[in-house]
Amino acid sequence: MPRLIILLFLWLFLPLFAFAQHPYIGIQNSQRKGLISARMNPAELNNLEREIEVQFFGSNSIFINNTLTFREILGAKSNLWETLRTNSSGLVSGNTEISVLLPSVGFKKDKWSFGLVSQIQTGASLININSDLGEYTIDKNLSLISFSGTYNNPFNQRVNGATWMETGIVLGRELINNPSTKLSIGANFKLLFPANFTNLGVGNFRGTLNVERNEVELTDAQGFVSFSYNQNVVDIRNLTVNYRNISIGNLNGFGLDLGINWQLKNNDKVWFNSGLSLRDLGEMTFTRNQIERSYLLTIPEDSGFRLDLLESNLRGIEEAFMESGFFRQTSNREGVNAVLPTVLASYADFKVTKNVFLSVYGQKFLQNRENNLQVPAISMVALTPSIIFGSFETYVPLAFRDFSGFTAGIGFRYAGFFVGSQSAVSGLIARSKTADVHFGLSWGFGKRLK
Repeated sequence: MPRLIILLFLWLFLPLFAFAQHPYIGIQNSQRKGLISARMNPAELNNLEREIEVQFFGSNSIFINNTLTFREILGAKSNLWETLRTNSSGLVSGNTEISVLLPSVGFKKDKWSFGLVSQIQTGASLININSDLGEYTIDKNLSLISFSGTYNNPFNQRVNGATWMETGIVLGRELINNPSTKLSIGANFKLLFPANFTNLGVGNFRGTLNVERNEVELTDAQGFVSFSYNQNVVDIRNLTVNYRNISIGNLNGFGLDLGINWQLKNNDKVWFNSGLSLRDLGEMTFTRNQIERSYLLTIPEDSGFRLDLLESNLRGIEEAFMESGFFRQTSNREGVNAVLPTVLASYADFKVTKNVFLSVYGQKFLQNRENNLQVPAISMVALTPSIIFGSFETYVPLAFRDFSGFTAGIGFRYAGFFVGSQSAVSGLIARSKTADVHFGLSWGFGKRLK
């Protein structure tokens, strides 16, 4: 089983150095409110500086893990995931994602605000993989190795990848607005266009691995194996991916973001801005050439299953499963309903002095990361001090995330253009396990609103 996990992981994600459906930490809490802020909380669309806001482009990329440092990530280049496997010990988790914000627009009229926001999302995750077990099951140079070990992993060891496009219709409304207080609500109604979903999960695995020279045998084992993939994208004969066949499908899912925003003002000047949002409620259906199969694994103590004889193709692996008699197929269906990565987020922005601001942001992933039909996300908390002089802003995001721990970065904004990283500083001076970059350009038109 671990051999299959590692093989699928390597062929699926080796070409990717990620981009992310991840918060634009630092710039999303900027005093200049735009569609990046509305992406964090749709109620922020009520706080535009001008009547019309156009987001020309935006991108946010991140790779987090519990094994490789920032410098090792940069040095790995195309061998990123192989380096992650070979440098790890124990359970390995990593997350790499992309979010590309397509040209979008928002506008405000009296107490109402409206927006049309489109973006492409893609990501890959490695969750709770037992790297020690994988080392013995994929290494072909075992002629001098004799080993026997018992493994018990109650987690669902997952490899997951998902790609889709979404177009959101954002609607906001001011409830209260006076010289001292402003209260707003907002919602983002998202139309989802699925492109690709791939998942392999091995749950509740327990077994003994016996290695003798070049033979790798699994015995006294139990577990649950599930995989889902697009037959047009995945070549089952040699475990390769045809990326040219990944295309945006038809409308086949709906999502919802909800938010509330509260501001405190002094003579109409905002000194405190806060919000609460519930993002990515909903699911999407992958139907075109998508299959899902599950197996129940049971190997008696006096029997064995040769992992080293597994072929490097899915059809051969499935045939070996069924011919062995140790695997019982529990499901075989076309199409899957994948659940969006729902998070609860809250934040607060303080005006410390005329030019100095401080922002606090946190998000909690609300669903089960081990669910095979769940697109995973991460939990995090961040503190971002920033300094503003006219149209120029510099910010220093300090964050703590799942898997990777503490990071520190730096970013810059001039008017509507921004570029930054949430991990560049800590990556250069410490053993940070995160690498990322974000950038974008927006512009406001029409009458100034504040």
